Amino acid sequence: MKVVILTHSSDRHYYFCNRLIENVNVVGVISGAKTVYSGFGEKLRKAVSKNGFKYKAGSISLNIFFRKYGNLFRQEKEAAEEMFFSGEKDAFQKNYSGLLLAHVGSPRRSINDKYYIDLIRQKNPDVIAVMGTCLLGKEIISSAPHALNLHTGLAPYYRGDSTNLWPIIEEDFGVFGATVHRMSLGIDSGDIIFTKQPAVYRDDTFGKINSRCIEIGTERMIRAIKGLESGKATFVKQWTRGKLFNSRDVNSYTAYRYFKTKEKYLSRYCELKASDRLPRIRTIGDVF
Repeated sequence: MKVVILTHSSDRHYYFCNRLIENVNVVGVISGAKTVYSGFGEKLRKAVSKNGFKYKAGSISLNIFFRKYGNLFRQEKEAAEEMFFSGEKDAFQKNYSGLLLAHVGSPRRSINDKYYIDLIRQKNPDVIAVMGTCLLGKEIISSAPHALNLHTGLAPYYRGDSTNLWPIIEEDFGVFGATVHRMSLGIDSGDIIFTKQPAVYRDDTFGKINSRCIEIGTERMIRAIKGLESGKATFVKQWTRGKLFNSRDVNSYTAYRYFKTKEKYLSRYCELKASDRLPRIRTIGDVF
């Protein structure tokens, strides 16, 4: 079963690539796939539109006032990813660079450009495995019999961006996780093949929790591909809409809320876990 990987360009993304290459038949990788290049005119139109201007003004104000927390949040996340995934990009470049089909870059707007679609289709993949890209169009999704996404969040409860962060901020217990699901034109809304929840500790951070979710999600992606190959894979339709967060929802004020909540939340989470009183959350997995 031939696999093409679409992903971005940090160590965590190359961890995903390296583990898949070691375990399934990867025939090509396209990196840099989260970036969308916008022209000056498009950026200006967004900035001066009524809703866009209100958002930008509010976002800029929040980021200035709570800048310290935004910086701390980025440093904490980078430290966690350094701990979990350091050296993965270098390892890919040393061992698997021959599998790199392209790196998304200007002047081609995004991974949805016909150039990249043609590269994918030339490999005639059975599976497109996705982690950390922009929204994919139907031309890419239809370029293989199966297109699977690794979502670092527990769908359908939390979809979109930084979804292992929001349970801490909202003090919502039991909903950290990773999800492997079919790609669809919605955001993390396709049928689910696997979900899995990570271990969580009192001294954890969002970065550590999210990194564990990348590890367990990658393992589940490998299992999903092997399940498709054996014909044993099954999918479950999402049973609720859940909550959707976009990248613009994460700012320095969000970081401030996170730091004010984190220690109390994680302490309480571990107390509930130890006494088997965490809310019962439906998960999908271990059926084949």
